[in-house]
Amino acid sequence: MGLTLNRRNLFTIGCSIAAIGYLFSIATASIGLMALLATWLINFKDLDFKNIVRPNSVQLLILFFVLLALGLTYSEVPKEGFKVINRHLPYLVLPLVFLTIKPLEKSQRHLVSKVFIHAVTLLYVVCLINAVYRQVVFSLSGGHFNWYFFYRFDFLEIFDQHPTYVSMYTLLSLSLVVFNKDLLFKKKGLFWITLLIQIAGVLLAGSRMGYVVFLGISLLYITKVLSSKSKEVIIKTVLAYLLSILFLLIVAWNIPIVKERVLYTLGYKYEYKYNNKEFIKNKTAEEQGRLLLWQDALDLIKDNPILGHGTGSNKKILLQKYKQEGHSIFLERTYNVHNTYLESLLMGGLPLLLSFLSIVFMLLYQGIKRKDFVLYSFFLIVAATAVTETLFRAQGIMFVGFFYCFLLSKTHE
Repeated sequence: MGLTLNRRNLFTIGCSIAAIGYLFSIATASIGLMALLATWLINFKDLDFKNIVRPNSVQLLILFFVLLALGLTYSEVPKEGFKVINRHLPYLVLPLVFLTIKPLEKSQRHLVSKVFIHAVTLLYVVCLINAVYRQVVFSLSGGHFNWYFFYRFDFLEIFDQHPTYVSMYTLLSLSLVVFNKDLLFKKKGLFWITLLIQIAGVLLAGSRMGYVVFLGISLLYITKVLSSKSKEVIIKTVLAYLLSILFLLIVAWNIPIVKERVLYTLGYKYEYKYNNKEFIKNKTAEEQGRLLLWQDALDLIKDNPILGHGTGSNKKILLQKYKQEGHSIFLERTYNVHNTYLESLLMGGLPLLLSFLSIVFMLLYQGIKRKDFVLYSFFLIVAATAVTETLFRAQGIMFVGFFYCFLLSKTHE
């Protein structure tokens, strides 16, 4: 079915480009946001600005942005605070766009989802081609097979991406694939190819929290199947998924570099034969987990738990704390908190944390209300990833901001 280039469909194209976000680079995110705004303005005559003041779930993003702006008034580093505000502009712009424009029709939403899914698949295909090329060049020079070319930062190096953020995009894409497969895939072959490539992508991206969330989404799918009236369908699907997960675990365990990372997480030292990464060698207590990092943040939070230290102050006070405690590795690498909940408390105290929690749990509430398993998955992705990473980097902001508005802005809300 062709796509007529009217104003509404142009906005759909703008949404499709914006959905890709930071998946490939900073450029794609900027282009996507500009395309979304441009196509929104094309529909200016049809916009309803009265919706801005009508109660809606996406207004929670605006509340979070306002609290960040208020945090500037007592920030210890206003210059950094303005940078934080600038990064969070999508939390103001995206709700404005989705509140004022007529919600996308089902066919238009499906197009946005398809573009997003195929973009994720394309990313992994390109990364795999690049990894194979590097291995061939390495082998021709006398080198052994090196799993590093196919794992984590090395695997994603062509796009210079962080494994955790790429995993977030991939896990949401997988959720759309498995929970909306009948709506998005007419050909079973394309469905299975997409599914296999993206599952392999989650494995090779190497995000430990990504692995946990993947298992969670698998359990959600089994839960959905169990609600089916057909016992035969239930038995076949559950067995197929359990066997698939078991097979995936066996394959992962037999990939040396994956085994190394899993055992390292559990506190065991297992070095892949061609390991040349200094930070994996477990030399100091600082590198044995994030608990010490979080303890530093908690000590600072205790100084001002109600209002926090102000927007943009977190970097300065954390570096001072690392220096004071003698945590040289944290200091050298200028680590952030690696926990969105703690970072919320650190910057804006209880109000900002409660605002972030309201955003997260609104996904769960709406998922239950609509019986929408994609929303369940999105809730799981955001809530779980926030435990080990900060979502206040540009990649996380655009991901949460766009899909929060896109998934919650439906015709019946």
